Amino acid sequence: MNGNPAIMICVGATKAGTSSLYRYLHDHPDCHMRSIKEIHYFDTVDFDDYEHQFDVYARLRADLIGRQSTARMNSNLWKVDNLQRQIDDVDEIVRILKLGREGVSDYLFYLLDGIGDKKIAGDITPGYGLLTEERLREMAHMAPDVRFVFLMRDPVDRLWSHVRMQATRQRQPGEEVAIKARRIMNRTMKKGMETHIPERGDYAGIVEKLKRAVPEDKLFVGFTEDVLSGEGLSSLCAFLGISEKPVDEEPHAHEGVHLKLTDKQRHEAAQFLAPQYAYVEKSFGPLPARWQANMARI
Repeated sequence: MNGNPAIMICVGATKAGTSSLYRYLHDHPDCHMRSIKEIHYFDTVDFDDYEHQFDVYARLRADLIGRQSTARMNSNLWKVDNLQRQIDDVDEIVRILKLGREGVSDYLFYLLDGIGDKKIAGDITPGYGLLTEERLREMAHMAPDVRFVFLMRDPVDRLWSHVRMQATRQRQPGEEVAIKARRIMNRTMKKGMETHIPERGDYAGIVEKLKRAVPEDKLFVGFTEDVLSGEGLSSLCAFLGISEKPVDEEPHAHEGVHLKLTDKQRHEAAQFLAPQYAYVEKSFGPLPARWQANMARI
């Protein structure tokens, strides 16, 4: 194991390109990323969310075993081995979660196990963005070199992507995703419901909390729209201390069902999210073109 590897913790935002970031780092020769993107250690412990998380990992494990059985029948030995690594990682994460608050050392060992001469290991769990300032401060000092990454996607695009994801998960048999998504959007913006959706995109609240909890030189805040290309990619790699590896293809977030907002809905969403646009422009401007186009609707 490398004598002084760094640890990267990506705390979100939800639906802001963290899956693209995971794929980039997973394939990077300087990075050591485990086969499971989101470990959910700290949020499971702090929010006492064990029952839900154990259920999620049980379903994931069953799915992996099923896919492994199919790969074995097709004599796809590479896929069998790859799926076994994921199964083993799920088992280890569950073991660590069962340790509760006493599992931090095991969590760190899990991240670093097998790192060899690589420079950085990481955990990309957007749910960590909801942790308390105190917990984030503890995480920032749990090892000699802990670096935090937070990605900000255009607020309207992020909100609508999150709504579509929730609609797909919540819809009942026979219910159209489009109708479900519009109902969730309405409850979120006009009725103060589905509060977890805007909370995950509260850039002002999360970034200011991170600034208070994390040393300035250990925090990277970037725009999703350019962080994996051009100047954004250079800045990210420099922050992580890794070489700049070209992106093989245009990154994209997990969009799920493709549904478009009407002009009226986009205008209403931009107004609802006006404080986020104002905060980011003041703190990190100039804004990417996509942000400016939606902000013009306010």
